[in-house]
Amino acid sequence: VSTQSTGNWRRVILLEIFSTCNNQSVEDESESETKCNKAEMLVSEKSFVARCLEVNPKAYSLWSHRRWLVEQNPSESMIQEELNLCNLFLKYDERNFHCWDYRRHIVKLGGISREAELETSTSLIERNFSNYSAWHYRTTLLDTDNVDTVRQELEWAQNAYFTDPSDQSVWLYYQWLLGRETQADKLLAVLRDNDNNTLHVLINNTTYNPPLNLKVIRNCNSESFEIGWKSLETPSRLWYCDTQELAGNEVSVQLGSDRVCCVDDLGLTEEGISPRVNYTAPRDLVQEQLSNIRELYELEPENKWVISTYLDMLNTCNSSKSKEQITEMRNLTVKLCHMDPMRTGYYRDLWTKLLCETAVTAWWSNVSRDVVTS
Repeated sequence: VSTQSTGNWRRVILLEIFSTCNNQSVEDESESETKCNKAEMLVSEKSFVARCLEVNPKAYSLWSHRRWLVEQNPSESMIQEELNLCNLFLKYDERNFHCWDYRRHIVKLGGISREAELETSTSLIERNFSNYSAWHYRTTLLDTDNVDTVRQELEWAQNAYFTDPSDQSVWLYYQWLLGRETQADKLLAVLRDNDNNTLHVLINNTTYNPPLNLKVIRNCNSESFEIGWKSLETPSRLWYCDTQELAGNEVSVQLGSDRVCCVDDLGLTEEGISPRVNYTAPRDLVQEQLSNIRELYELEPENKWVISTYLDMLNTCNSSKSKEQITEMRNLTVKLCHMDPMRTGYYRDLWTKLLCETAVTAWWSNVSRDVVTS
């Protein structure tokens, strides 16, 4: 059954045999007078597959075949047997994604509660903090809309990274817990090219089609003008349109609540000047976590994961940064470049982005622009 073709052929044969068999449960104490018993054959085939899995625990076809066998008679005892099998194989290899995928299917098939699976994940993590698969499994089970749940998980993750701050598994889970806010479509900048009669629009999200509520308004009033948007590539953040019919007219562009009136060549929104990405966790909770990470940085000043997390939180939590904060972030970036030279370009790019945002924000505060936000 180590090849898909072999597994398919065995299923065809079994279905042919089952058509002449009764469907008596193995747990039934009464003896069947029929020589062929479907339930017994399923047990026998599962035992055969289990022996094959011991030899090759990462064979797609074996897990697929066993999945089919369970679906033929998904009794409560069989579901528990399959969960025990998963526990056994995950004990040998914690990152066997074939087994994890199979477990998710069995959990769904058997209607196993999230609470029960969270307990399983907890026991696997307590056995080994570096079990990234178990951490990831928790992300599919938790209700992150519940603040108390997020707070409890953050405290648990904190215990883990204070115990072993060099373990990347817990840091990846920690960053997931803090979350990143899903951004609605926002208008960042509008550029009107009068020489070529074109209007260019920059939005924050990359899309395959222009947003449905992206409108061009004639004479900066409420008169909407039907227009066709194009892009040089798809997906794209930059869209343009032909404005020859609008020559000589002032126009504005509106996307949702953002509106830019093109009195001159360039129009910007405040979001376009200083785009923000926020954590989804409550602000007070994030500030508390920033304090904890700062404390850990004082204890582990040479740990790459601690420094990168601290730098990310400093950047995200402070919309307007003081000179002292910018200096601290520069020192952290330099330290990361020395500690992780293979990603120097990435760290420098982050620093350049920060400098650009800071410079443009300062410029924006001193320059008057015709930006209308309704």
